Amino acid sequence: MPSRPLPPAELIRRVGWDIHSRSLAEVYEQRGRDQWEFTCSLLPADWTFAGKRVLDFGCGVGRMLRNGPERDPAGEYWGCDIDSRSIAWLSEHLAPPLHVFEAPDLPPTSLPDGHFDLIYAFSVFTHLSDSWSAWLLELHRLLKADGILILTVFGPGCSSHMGIPLDGDHVGMNVFAPYTEWDGGGPLIFHSEWWLRAHWGRAFEITELRPGDPAGPPPLFGQSAVVMRKRPVTLSIEELERPEPDEPREFRALRANVASLSTELRWHTVYIKSRSWRLTAPLRAVGRRLRGVLRGPAPR
Repeated sequence: MPSRPLPPAELIRRVGWDIHSRSLAEVYEQRGRDQWEFTCSLLPADWTFAGKRVLDFGCGVGRMLRNGPERDPAGEYWGCDIDSRSIAWLSEHLAPPLHVFEAPDLPPTSLPDGHFDLIYAFSVFTHLSDSWSAWLLELHRLLKADGILILTVFGPGCSSHMGIPLDGDHVGMNVFAPYTEWDGGGPLIFHSEWWLRAHWGRAFEITELRPGDPAGPPPLFGQSAVVMRKRPVTLSIEELERPEPDEPREFRALRANVASLSTELRWHTVYIKSRSWRLTAPLRAVGRRLRGVLRGPAPR
């Protein structure tokens, strides 16, 4: 690209920035370069972007995506996000060479099956509490048979959050701060490695799981990277979410999630009683899953 226009400060802040920095633009550009280079380091040694179609799922205002055409112009680079303001800015300033579109709140997208060779998502599944399974299956649909999916998660490598222990044998998919609006980052999701392999592993072969550093240095800021290959399977949301048979950690993880959600929601419903029914929705959902574990799998 002949130039690198910078988005307005409010859009940069939406995708995170260093509060100790004097320059939003400096952090935006440096973090985007670091994360792009890190993503490239996870690809096979013989990988080339030439002739490849790439999707940045949850691209925000293009912090990572803008690096693709500059570093490897032979590729085709796509991005999507639910934030219409970010997509509007990218459409005006960086498309072409980028191809961008506004993502719906829930899948499907209008794109055809097997459209992408590489899909990556930084800090997206770290916030999806209810729609994670639908979106994971949509990415499975959009990926070519030999494509690569790279997602980041919180959990592996972390031992606690806000004083709550995160022992991998007692946490599966744990939801924190379910009351947080999207403008504030949304809920925070922690995953344990065994849970990822049990559930995500039904749709994808996990070829690498690189644990994050709890200290949170760049480029992952405490997250872990999961590299996956598409399995030749067709799954429903229910099949992806169902508890792993004969896995005692499923019960312990759901019980731990009930306990942490109960604690958090007690703190917040004291002050926001009128919103209590919506705020307790994640707790009720976990309760339903827990009851399903206790009842056992449905007869086939």
